[in-house]
Amino acid sequence: MKHLLLVILLLFSYLFDFGQIVITKPNPKLYYDTKLVTLENPVLRRPDSLIENFHRYNTTEQQFFPYNNIGNYGTAYYSLMFTNDNPIGYKNGFNAFDLYFFKHEKIKYYKTKTPYTYLDFVFGGKEEIVGGASFAYNIKPNINFGFEYKRNNFKGKNLNQASIHNLFSFNHWFQSKNNFYDLKACFIYNGIKNQENGGWAVSDVYDNPLYTRNKSFAPVELNDAINKWSERNLAITQQFNLGPRQEVQINDSTHRKMVQPKFAIEHQLEFDHWKMYYKDYEKDSSFYDRLIYNTDSTQDYTKTWKVRNGFYFKNIKNDSAPKKFMFAAGIQYDFIRYTQRFTNDFIHDLQLKATVYNLSDSALFGYSVAAAVDIAPKYIGDFNINFLGKLNFKKSISLGIKGDVSLASPAQKEQFYFGNHYTYSNTFNKVFQIKLEGVFEWKKQLLFIHLQDYVIKNYIYYDTASLPQQYNKPLNILVVKLVKNFNTKHIFSGTELYTQWVSNSNIIRLPTLAVKQTLYYKGGFISGKLNAQLGFDITYNMNFKGNAYNPSLAVFHLQEKDILKFYPILDVFFDIHVKRTNIFLRMQHVNQGMFKQKGIYTAPGYGFMDRKFLAGITWQFYD
Repeated sequence: MKHLLLVILLLFSYLFDFGQIVITKPNPKLYYDTKLVTLENPVLRRPDSLIENFHRYNTTEQQFFPYNNIGNYGTAYYSLMFTNDNPIGYKNGFNAFDLYFFKHEKIKYYKTKTPYTYLDFVFGGKEEIVGGASFAYNIKPNINFGFEYKRNNFKGKNLNQASIHNLFSFNHWFQSKNNFYDLKACFIYNGIKNQENGGWAVSDVYDNPLYTRNKSFAPVELNDAINKWSERNLAITQQFNLGPRQEVQINDSTHRKMVQPKFAIEHQLEFDHWKMYYKDYEKDSSFYDRLIYNTDSTQDYTKTWKVRNGFYFKNIKNDSAPKKFMFAAGIQYDFIRYTQRFTNDFIHDLQLKATVYNLSDSALFGYSVAAAVDIAPKYIGDFNINFLGKLNFKKSISLGIKGDVSLASPAQKEQFYFGNHYTYSNTFNKVFQIKLEGVFEWKKQLLFIHLQDYVIKNYIYYDTASLPQQYNKPLNILVVKLVKNFNTKHIFSGTELYTQWVSNSNIIRLPTLAVKQTLYYKGGFISGKLNAQLGFDITYNMNFKGNAYNPSLAVFHLQEKDILKFYPILDVFFDIHVKRTNIFLRMQHVNQGMFKQKGIYTAPGYGFMDRKFLAGITWQFYD
């Protein structure tokens, strides 16, 4: 065994030496020169190593608006402020875990001078272990390989509440030496396995001493149910650069004719296989009203296969002309197979797309306009237009307006579903939506204001019976986010205020107000090499009649019985930054049990996470 390990180490040593850029003399600037791009942001930039808010490690804590889940990190979630995307064309309609999935447009493609590794680990006692790793390596200056792995293992304190995620991606970035050809390819596996307990079957969990000592004693609605979702995605993006060839000096003895790109032809090829299983091996349960097809157990499934081809023509950014007019136009074709119990549909989705823009952050007036229209027979008439106008003034002040107008067909799941507990078929109209957003940013004063206004016709929601319904009258929703921070040498104070107004609270039920307050002391110790932050977060939102969660359909739906009551939640944290290592200690929900109200429900039957100690660490390696 020892000899085998020695051989493996020697082999890896050989592979890492072969083709890698060798640094013979200390050169920190070169040594740490690792940069990355994504498909959605193709600008080269360095990996983020900031310590700020590092203790907010989970995905839902890092979103633009605050989110709640149903008890564990990794479970189904909802936004406390209204959000509604209205994409055109084909949609499967299953979105309960979207935020956790790796998406190919967000995969990071690296350029490294030396091998780059990023490791992270969070430990939360017996209930929670979260960890991951990223690695990137240039075997040659123009050839990079990388991978990323993320695992979430959250057992929870309640019966049948385990949440296990295994997410993996492997990517490759190749650029021809003459700059004519660029290839980005990735393979992604997303695996999510969540036990579904249906919530507590008793209402005195926070008052009964038996349950407060050990919540695993509290009975739950479902004892053998599980949601298991998986996705395998292979995405290839290749770009052919067009432009004059000029001879460029590579080093003292080498010259090469390089393409100076003015235009490009881009091809996107994607294969996606997605599966959703809901299984319940119990013969019956009072949690559901009926069993339709099988009376001994439930095994509902939905599967999709999608092949996408997209061709686009665009011009290339020129750093010497930041106000240059930019454009892109193309066609995208999706061929989809959708299967579910009695359904085996083959779907065609064909879209035309175009966009014009400039470099909105560097120009006095930045703009972008993008449009897409669907011309496939099933979705003909679907369209989307979004625009941005932004004025960048001196003294770090900017003022912008964003808009999004869309007419979109309902998702497959909203139109029909054949499950063991629910079956329905609808003929819904297309959903028309106008979303306007005003943005004011004063970076010097750390002041940010976002105002969103929605007008929606034919909004689709799930009623008290967990069935999709369409509201044919117009809905109006106004959402405001205000951020004001104060940052001195040793004290940071950050206030985030959210408020919203909904024209029909019988259809959309969310809190009127939510607040997050952060305060911490920061300082450098040990000759300034160790930077630390000690502080707290307080989060609060007003009471509201929150939606109930249905595990079988993986949706939140209206309910009339319970008003969810909240109190301020206090988290205390200690963050440390040493060179390329971050460490945090966090006590979550410190003030649990200090109020007359002993606990919080985030959905009927589902409690907020209990007081818990967490420790986390990240490392960045450049060798």
